[in-house]
Amino acid sequence: MASEGSEGTSGYILHHLTNLKLDLHTMKLDPEATGFWVLHVDSMFFSVVLAFIFLVMFRLAAGKATSGVPGKWQNFIEMCVEFVDSQVKDAYHHGARFVAPMALLVGFWVFMMNFMDMLPVDLLPKLGIFAGADHLRTVPSTDPNVSIGMSLTVFLIAFGYSFVAKGFKGVAGEFLLHPFGKWMMPVNFLLKCVEELAKPISLGLRLFGNMYAGEMIFILLASFTLGAPATPQGWMILAIFGGLGALAWCFLLRYMFPDFFKRPLNKFWGLQVPLVLLLGIPVLGAFLPSGAATTFSHVALATAWTLFHILIISLQAYIFMTLTVVYMAMAADHH
Repeated sequence: MASEGSEGTSGYILHHLTNLKLDLHTMKLDPEATGFWVLHVDSMFFSVVLAFIFLVMFRLAAGKATSGVPGKWQNFIEMCVEFVDSQVKDAYHHGARFVAPMALLVGFWVFMMNFMDMLPVDLLPKLGIFAGADHLRTVPSTDPNVSIGMSLTVFLIAFGYSFVAKGFKGVAGEFLLHPFGKWMMPVNFLLKCVEELAKPISLGLRLFGNMYAGEMIFILLASFTLGAPATPQGWMILAIFGGLGALAWCFLLRYMFPDFFKRPLNKFWGLQVPLVLLLGIPVLGAFLPSGAATTFSHVALATAWTLFHILIISLQAYIFMTLTVVYMAMAADHH
């Protein structure tokens, strides 16, 4: 839940939408800094950390891979790799070996960036304040610099690869002779430039727009509960939802890493307790006092939006990955 700030709801929302900025002219952190020579330190930090986590996850799975009976973690990684490989084979038919790894990296990196939206709105920003960072945005894909930067990188790789696949003459022919022939070269060139520039813009803005809207809804829902933990009922709601979330993570980790949970769980504790908690939370809301009931309704809305948002972050990662493969295929196709 949100903690009430001195500036009220508008200040709370503005604070969560402000990046941790480093002005390269003064080499100082300045939340008001603007311009080209300003780095969004939080976006860069979380992007690099998430990329490192991705590499570690898949490297550990590759190091422990076995031709015998695979573990659940190896099964999960193999399913992910096979899914991406099938998508690449359906859209790309030119045999470049780097396209599938590139699609795997892009898809999972974007998903992990988007997944940061699943964390409580105030969790990492509060920890950042203790570390001396007054502003901290934890979802890199809600930063247009990141989303547009990734789309431009994909565009430049695809554009550079088109010279490898077609040669300079082939690329020049597409810009100057397609689709109206040699007598309409200026028009052909203008249309081709618009077509090429539309790719990175649409790819980046689609990701940024959807994730920014999702982040805004989370912040708005959190702003409804400003000051709620000051009451015993608010703390009770936090404990219930926090306990339920921790329980869900325990079961997920037990499934993914069974070696760390050698002792099997009793069937009652493994199934009935989560079910009772899940069904009991809505019932609990009817017995809370009016203020706590309002807080409960806001937390319930945030939980419902979180469950729906899982679909959105997965879909956006899939679209970004698929369009990356499609743009690589278009770069290699001969017209």
